[in-house]
Formats: sequence, C-alpha cells, structure tokens
Amino acid sequence: MARTECVDVHFPKSELTDRSFGLIHPEIHNDIAYHIAQNWKAVLGVLFHKDNCVTSYSFPVPIDAKNKGRIGFLRSGRMIYEFIGMVDDDIASICYRYTHLVRTDIKNFYPSLYTHSIPRAIHGKKLIRKPNNLHNYKLLGNRLDRLFQNANDGCTNGVPIGPVVSDIAAEVVASAVDRRFSKFIAEDGIKCEAIRFKDDYRILVKSEGDGRKVIKALQKAMKEYNLQLSDEKTSIETLPEGLFREWVSMYHAVHPRKRKRYSWKEFRELYLAVVRIDKSCPGTGVIDRFLADIVTKDGDLKVSVGVFNLQKVFSMLLMLATLRTKAFPKIVAIIEAVLRTPFGEIHEAEIVSYLEDYLNTLASDEERNKYLIAWISYFLVSNDLVKYLSTKPRFKDPITRTVLNNRCAIFTDAKEFKLFEGSRAVGKRLSMLEWLDVFNPPQPEA
Repeated sequence: MARTECVDVHFPKSELTDRSFGLIHPEIHNDIAYHIAQNWKAVLGVLFHKDNCVTSYSFPVPIDAKNKGRIGFLRSGRMIYEFIGMVDDDIASICYRYTHLVRTDIKNFYPSLYTHSIPRAIHGKKLIRKPNNLHNYKLLGNRLDRLFQNANDGCTNGVPIGPVVSDIAAEVVASAVDRRFSKFIAEDGIKCEAIRFKDDYRILVKSEGDGRKVIKALQKAMKEYNLQLSDEKTSIETLPEGLFREWVSMYHAVHPRKRKRYSWKEFRELYLAVVRIDKSCPGTGVIDRFLADIVTKDGDLKVSVGVFNLQKVFSMLLMLATLRTKAFPKIVAIIEAVLRTPFGEIHEAEIVSYLEDYLNTLASDEERNKYLIAWISYFLVSNDLVKYLSTKPRFKDPITRTVLNNRCAIFTDAKEFKLFEGSRAVGKRLSMLEWLDVFNPPQPEA
C-alpha cells in the first residue's frame, strides 16, 4: 500500500510536553499483523533467544495459561500493573546477593526507534547488510520495516505509540539490544541480574564499579540500534534504597486497608494525602490507586454524594486530572457512576453543567486538550446528555469529531474495516468503570 499518515492522539504529559499516540491506517495495520502472525515462531525466537540474559516482563500480547493458543482476557492496562508488581517482587527475592541497583531506560524509545533496526534485530546486521538482502522483501524484517515506514509517511525514525504491532516491533528491537548487552557483560565477566519492562531497566550488581560498567555496556549495545540511554533517568543506588516504589509505602501509611465506606471528612483527608504523595513522587500511580480504592467492584462511589458536596467532589476529582492526565478517563467514569444513581438522575442537568464549563475551557485550546475533550464527549454521547448542552461545540480534530458526532471521521477510505462503534451502543452495553477498571477488570463470559 502507498504511504499514509498516522492519526495522532495527544494528551499532556506535563505542563510543557505532550505524549502522542498514533493510529495506523487499518490496511497497513492489517498487513503488519498478518506478517507477524505468519512468522510468529521466528518472532518468538528473537524475543526469547537463548543467548539473552535479560529477563523481559513486557511480552506485548496478553496470554492465558488456561487457554493455550488463545489471546488472554487480561487487558493491557491491567498487564502493566501486574508486571510492575512482579518486577518488584522478583527483584526483592534475589537482591540479597547484590549490593547496588542500576536504574535506567531508553530515551524516547518509540519515537526514536529506527525502522531499519527491525530487520537487523530479526536477521542480524551482517546478513541484512549484504547487497542482495538490503531490499529483499522475502525477509520478514524488511517487510515490516517498509510497512512501518508507509504507516508514518515514509519516515524511518519512530513507530506509533499504542498499537500492539508497534509493541511487538519495539520488543523485537529491545530484545536484540538485550542480547548484545548480554554478550558484552559476559565478555567482561560481570555477574548481574538484569530485568527490563518495555524501555525501563533495573540491573542488580555487586559493586558501584560494576554498575558503571553495565551502564557503559548497555550504552554500547543501544548504539548499535541507534538508541540512547536517558541521562536523567539513569542512577546507581545502594541497596536497599530504590528497591520498592516509594509512593506505595507512603500510600499504605495513610491508607493501610481498603474501606467499604468513607465519611466526607475521611474522603477529603485521604484525597489531600494523595495530592501530597503525588507532589513528592510525581508521575507515579498513586492517583490511579486512590481512584480504584474509592469505588466498589459494583461501580458505586464509597463516599456519599449529596447536594451539600456534589460540586466539591466533582471539582476535587477534576483537579486530579491536572496532576495526572492519564487518570482522567477514570475520573469521568466515577462521575458517570454518580450520574447513574437515583440522586444523579435527579441532578443530571446540573452534573452536565459542571462538565460543560470544563469542556468549554478545554475547547479554547483544542489541539492541546483533544484527549480530554474526546473523553468528555464520549461521556456525554454514551449517556445521551448532549441535549443538555447550551451549545454543541464544533471541533477540527477528526477523533473528537468522531466521538461527539457519533460518526467515524478517520480513515474514511478504509471501507472494509469497522473502525468505530457508536458511543451510545457501547455505553448501554458497558459502563465506563467496568471498561476502565484495570485493578478489577470485568470477567469474561462463561
């Protein structure tokens, strides 16, 4: 297929920078997935190579031990929490053999991933550089290289963040880096335990000197695939410092056990404690954990919401979105849960008015806020609340238009692919909390 451009989805990562996700044209995505599936054994051979001593916790496809050969039910969001917890537990169980912990990660991994690195990782640089193989599309790596270029307007730098096919390509390259790293530390006779989750490394070593050597070895391995270490995220810590996530201990101190209900005062004090923890440990999952703990498995908010505190609760929750944009969908899901109570049904128009004010504020800078706008739009459409808006906003971005107008406005040339299911139909079938709850995901039907 000819070159196409990704449809980008941005959301603010910080006050100054955005994180960008990319939607691949469905025809190219289909071709990439087909070639990966047809050569799955070869892909597994790269991901689980016998010469690789780095333990990867980022297998990009959910699997199910009870149903071998089938895709697992575990969603990617839940997988992240499961794997991070496993990394912590496994490191803690073997750290007594070591004295220092190296932390580092790959700088701008997906945006800087060189597509030509994919065939090098699969087939080896020596084979792929032979003149007859440079453009030999019988080789899987070359086919994937060209397809990812075509998905991104011919660019050789970067793969879209978000699609599982990108996760697999990234894991293939990262595994090749791990293999080179394993070779270098073996040649230096360094004893260590190396663990990777996506682009994040933790390496247990027996001395600070060995820590410096493994950092150099990792830099050398990455350079072969046009990747770099992140300077600001690289450190050598003396154990047990850095062994566990600090925010987890801080949160446990203020909230040692889950509760069935919270008084307004208890809710307010826990909320303020979470804000303080997030300030001390920015960019961590404490807000996500808090939002999960204040909702029951049945989707009920554990604090009573009435006329006296409706505006306060909504204001407090929306302020959390300014601290952690990633948590915004869960915040809107909690608002939906309140809306679906008898109290919420009575105050439906009032609830919408709060969100409309917020939506109008976001709409003043659509390019920066389209991720948040899309989620509010979904909430309004899926709950049939657009009728309460004083004016229906008009957006330029195709994704926000798709959601608010309940009609697909992206990749309209791909007629054979169903890219969008109506928000109203989805909302009737599944609540936002059920869909988004990565801590207690809905169970598959028997």
